[in-house]
Amino acid sequence: MANNPKYQPEDLVLVVWPRQSEPAVTAGHITWEEAAREAWAMDQDKADRVRILVAVHDDVVVGAWAVVGVTHEASVPEGKTRMVSRSAFTTEADERLDYLVGTPSPKARQRNPQSTLELRDLPGAQELLSETEPSEDGLVRLGAYTLIVRADGRAEVHMPAGGALTIRTAA
Repeated sequence: MANNPKYQPEDLVLVVWPRQSEPAVTAGHITWEEAAREAWAMDQDKADRVRILVAVHDDVVVGAWAVVGVTHEASVPEGKTRMVSRSAFTTEADERLDYLVGTPSPKARQRNPQSTLELRDLPGAQELLSETEPSEDGLVRLGAYTLIVRADGRAEVHMPAGGALTIRTAA
């Protein structure tokens, strides 16, 4: 996990819905990451606080990346009279964000194709903000559920009768 950024609770997460890029992504011309990194209309100071970029399609997270750089541009769009600031992001993989892929969007879909939230409000943020590296094996109890991960990589889940379990494997 070398070179993983240190996140702070007040860092911003930019959630984007790159709907206009969906045909290019599904045709294999670009990736969700490339679509998500495009310039988004937002205040420069706000863009400078973005540390995580999350792409959402059909209300499901399709990618999440660490932001390692931002480029700003300000221009007056054709046919408009007002200056618009846009920010494009440079990203890199952070395996700690892989848990988000396949989960419901952390923000409800809205008319504007991008929205921010503070990292502290992102589901699972406590793990990203933790000072210690997660253990490789051990036991975790959450309510009536127990997860046991053994040193050899085997895992067991103990759960109440009638309980529901969804398993998602890494990409």
